[in-house]
Amino acid sequence: VPGDHYTVVRNPKYYRASEGLPYLEKVVFRPVANQGTVLKDMQSGAVQSAWFLDAAKLPAYRQLTDYQLVLGTSASYEAIHFNENNPALKDVNVRKAIAMAINRDELIKTARLGAALPICTDHTPVFKPGYQPDIQCPTFDLDGANKLLDQAGWTMGPDGVRQKNGLRLEFQYSTTANNQWRQQDEIINQANFKKIGVKIDIQNYPASTFFSTFLTGGQPGKYDMAEWASSANYDANDSQFLACDQIGKQNLNWYCNPQMDALLRQEQSTPDPAARQQIFNKIHELLLTDFPFATEFSPNDISAHKLGTHNYKPGPFAASEMVNIWEWWCDNGKC
Repeated sequence: VPGDHYTVVRNPKYYRASEGLPYLEKVVFRPVANQGTVLKDMQSGAVQSAWFLDAAKLPAYRQLTDYQLVLGTSASYEAIHFNENNPALKDVNVRKAIAMAINRDELIKTARLGAALPICTDHTPVFKPGYQPDIQCPTFDLDGANKLLDQAGWTMGPDGVRQKNGLRLEFQYSTTANNQWRQQDEIINQANFKKIGVKIDIQNYPASTFFSTFLTGGQPGKYDMAEWASSANYDANDSQFLACDQIGKQNLNWYCNPQMDALLRQEQSTPDPAARQQIFNKIHELLLTDFPFATEFSPNDISAHKLGTHNYKPGPFAASEMVNIWEWWCDNGKC
């Protein structure tokens, strides 16, 4: 039914039909844009499962005794992206100092209510090769960030904002509008950045604008710093976000480093997983030197299913919730 729901039915010619698969005769999917509506549907028991749930509503989800919450490890990394078209943000010392002023533990605890993993690159634990468990991540260090900016010649002005050569460390910080936990990220970061002489002006946009004309326009003074989640899909190759020839496409930091490009080419042409991991480690090292973005955490994928629903195991990539839909089944054959 256009605009309301779509139904998929059991395929009797499925190659594993002799095993009784898929177990369910049909599944009805209903797209719902409003997270409040999703919660009401769950409170009334109107849905058997729901995916991509809002972390800000975790306390309410946990009160639903008829549902099992599932917090999955995601392929996504949440980061503050720097637009290097901004002359002040071209200074790596500024980007690094801002990264040092991010309190990841506070963001995870307060904004995500614990539903996130602390990481500092673009690879989460689902990428093998890719993820580097022993990496040394930047620590939350306001004193160190202030010292770094002092040494780089950014002096504190009378209004508490650092300046140098006519440039001020005042930036617009944006994310998707009406996202409660991302807005909480902004508030927490804004307060900490103020302590190092960086003034943040928050201006958010609807997702349809944010992910189109706002980011791709790359206009400094409008897009200076922006927060969103990105991920590679199945394979850990991250050239689409970092390569020079992807600027203005998926490289929305306007970051270009020939050394990074060389590593990306090497990574893409190396079939051995162990050898490839060593290249990813070098990529991570360069990311934590150049700071084209500052990773905050990897948000858990939050979903839920009614008790009595079995084999509901969303994955981190692509189809995600439906990755093993042929194995879903319900008590007494009825969902």
